[in-house]
Amino acid sequence: MSILIVLRGNSGSGKSAVARVLQRELAGVWIEQDNFRRTILGETGNYSPLTIELIEQTAALALRHGRTVIAEGMFNAKTHSGCFNSLRAGHQGRSVFYAWDLSLDETLRRHATRPHKQADFGEHAMRGWYRGWDPLQGIDEQRITAKESLEETVERILRDVREP
Repeated sequence: MSILIVLRGNSGSGKSAVARVLQRELAGVWIEQDNFRRTILGETGNYSPLTIELIEQTAALALRHGRTVIAEGMFNAKTHSGCFNSLRAGHQGRSVFYAWDLSLDETLRRHATRPHKQADFGEHAMRGWYRGWDPLQGIDEQRITAKESLEETVERILRDVREP
C-alpha cells in the first residue's frame, strides 16, 4: 500500500537530502516543491494557488496508483495545511509528516555547505524566508532537530513507514 511522506522545513534544513535517500530506498515519487514551482511552472516569488493544486493533484494521483509519495518543500503552514489535510483524508494508506525545527543560524550554517545553492540565493533571501517552527494546522508533525544527523533522520522515517 502506498505511503504519503511529507518533509517540511526552512531552506537549507536538509529536506532534499533526506528525500533523495527516501526516494531511492522506497522507490517513491519525489515531489519537490521548488522543482514544481520554478522548473515546471516557471514561477518566481511567492507560491501561487496553481503550484499548491498541482502538487496536491500529482501526489493524489501517485497515491491512487499505489506509489509512495515523498512531498518535500518549505510548505508554509498557512497556505499548505488545507492541501495536506485533503491528501491525508483522501488517502487510505499511512501518512506521516515531519518538519525541521532549526534555528536561523543552523539553517544558514547548513546552507553554507551547499555551494550549488549559494550561487542561487544567500543569507539575505534566507532571512526573508525563515519562519521558525511553523506547524501544519490539524496535522501532528514529528519534529526533526539539529541534533539528528541525516542518517538518523532517514533511519527514523524508514522505521516509521516500515513498522506496522
